Amino acid sequence: MNGPARFVLPLAGAMVLAVAVLGVMLWPSPSAPPSSQTPAPRSVSVAPVTSEPRAPAASVRTPGASTSNPTSSPPTPVPDAPGQATVVPVGPGDEVPSPESPNPLPQVNEPIPAEKPQTARWKLAKTKRISELLARDVKRLEQDRDAAGARGDEAERQRLDTLIQRHQGQLRTLHEELQQLSRQAENEPPEP
Repeated sequence: MNGPARFVLPLAGAMVLAVAVLGVMLWPSPSAPPSSQTPAPRSVSVAPVTSEPRAPAASVRTPGASTSNPTSSPPTPVPDAPGQATVVPVGPGDEVPSPESPNPLPQVNEPIPAEKPQTARWKLAKTKRISELLARDVKRLEQDRDAAGARGDEAERQRLDTLIQRHQGQLRTLHEELQQLSRQAENEPPEP
């Protein structure tokens, strides 16, 4: 019973596909106009834009004129033909963009200021700041390690112990560099 049931879905899909293909092939195609009657493409000309603002033509009504006069009715708007541009008059506050030049002038960039010399005093100040930040991190890591030990999280405690040891090794190296830099800064001439 299971054998014929598994062929039903593929057969139904094949039938739907066959009907779709036949429908596309036998469907009447849209009637194409003969090539002799197709309109030639029109060239569109754009009116030049002037910088003078133009007032729209307004119909003037006299008090004695009747409204039933067909000659005084407002003009009906002409729908835009496809392919024609709409020209908008320039208003009093508008700026007309200048045309782009094919060979623009090169831009002048501001000069980059010269880098200050990295003297021993400068290196000493930077190394002190780095060692202060590293010492602060060691204190924070020690607090985190104690909190992990209080929670009983032994894996986190081991990870933090390793980080603390690395940071303390970097601190020892930085303290040695600080001693050398302080000796070099003492022998350096004063900054102007």
